[in-house]
Amino acid sequence: MAYAPEAPATSTTAEGPTPHTQNQADDLDFQDATRPATNAFIALTGPANAGKTYTALAMATGMGTTIGVCDTERGRASHYAGLFPFKHLRMPDFRPQTLVRALAVGARRGIDVMVIDSGTHYWSGRGGVLEQVDSTTNASRSKNAFTSGWKTVKPIEHQMWEAIMAYPGHVIMTLRVKTAYELVRNDSGGVEPKKVGLKPDQRADAEYEFDFVGDLDMAHTMTVSKCSYPGLFESGERIELPKTETGHKIVKWLGEGTPMPTVQDYVDRVMTPEMTYEQLLALYKGELSQRGLLGAALFAPDTGEQTTLGGLIARIGGERKAAASGADYGRPDGETRAAPLGPAAAQGNEPRSAA
Repeated sequence: MAYAPEAPATSTTAEGPTPHTQNQADDLDFQDATRPATNAFIALTGPANAGKTYTALAMATGMGTTIGVCDTERGRASHYAGLFPFKHLRMPDFRPQTLVRALAVGARRGIDVMVIDSGTHYWSGRGGVLEQVDSTTNASRSKNAFTSGWKTVKPIEHQMWEAIMAYPGHVIMTLRVKTAYELVRNDSGGVEPKKVGLKPDQRADAEYEFDFVGDLDMAHTMTVSKCSYPGLFESGERIELPKTETGHKIVKWLGEGTPMPTVQDYVDRVMTPEMTYEQLLALYKGELSQRGLLGAALFAPDTGEQTTLGGLIARIGGERKAAASGADYGRPDGETRAAPLGPAAAQGNEPRSAA
């Protein structure tokens, strides 16, 4: 007698999944995809004198009304003040922490297009990630870069990138390039270095973070090496002397998506007295985590302190839970807790996901 499997309690129909296949407690589910109206995240790479700063300002002029430049190039962006209207900030150092604060200032000033010129300094410049790793490693007992230097500095680097990607406006970052070589076998059987092209002077996977990457050459022509905007630019497309229209074309395409709440909208919602701890927790773990906005740098509207959107929610949530329970939330069972919404909440260190 052949074995006949026992029929399930409920069967799958064309209308959807059976009850036992539906999500219960974790709220995971698939929804119809829509294209959100998001901000541009652009990288412009090229050697010295390729026109990265000029191109960034030209594109930015077509993307917004208030342009800000975080200038790491000894104030050179100010040379273009007569050609483009923009707010200028000569960066005092190249520490990632300083850039995060500059982004918070830019958000407070309403700068809707932020130009970071250049992002290379925050990697390999004085006070940048690599130098901080070296100094931390040298000061450690182990002298091991992986167990001391990178362990300490990597979270700082992550906070910087999260603040950049969550900035409440369009971002254009210029990147210096360096010649890349690889060892190849020659005719005699030995190996020799071979020039394989130029790569940005930043962490190895930096280009993956951008939606659009344009490579500039000495003739000031931009070659599109990456474009995540379908139908807008083709990979390998060459744009001679990119102008205002190039940036405007990108913003027009982005603006055709479904409008989404801004960082300020979320701040206003968080500060509403009616928002409970449970609602703040749901907002933190759900919508903001999914949109990658927890690391947005800002100044708290009530205290004026520099923080992140995730950090603001953590503090406000803790205060409201304590007020509701009448207990000191910071010391449950006699112990101090880092943050009310999770260990990463106060720093806004949740990983970024696509909007």
